Amino acid sequence: MAINPLTREQKLLAEIVVQLGNITEAVQSAAQGEDSSTLNTQIQTLQTQLATVANARAVLQQQLAEAQTLNADLQTQLAAIHDGDITPDNINEVMSTLGIDYDTV
Repeated sequence: MAINPLTREQKLLAEIVVQLGNITEAVQSAAQGEDSSTLNTQIQTLQTQLATVANARAVLQQQLAEAQTLNADLQTQLAAIHDGDITPDNINEVMSTLGIDYDTV
């Protein structure tokens, strides 16, 4: 007897069935009045952690905005420093910039 491998769709359906079974068990446990204080504590802990992460993200976004502003200011200052700066491209321009007269033969 040959065993046929499962298709991707069959695997996904099997996973969904397992998840639905887990959900059913959780609902049944909750309906039977089992103590959910541990779960509630974990939920509160996760909510606190999420709030902390959200605050840290907001701080990082503010720092990024400040860094981008500083970067733009520095680029403006750098452009102002180099405004009108002459950089010769060849030996003739170097000699001319330095005011050196020479004969080209």
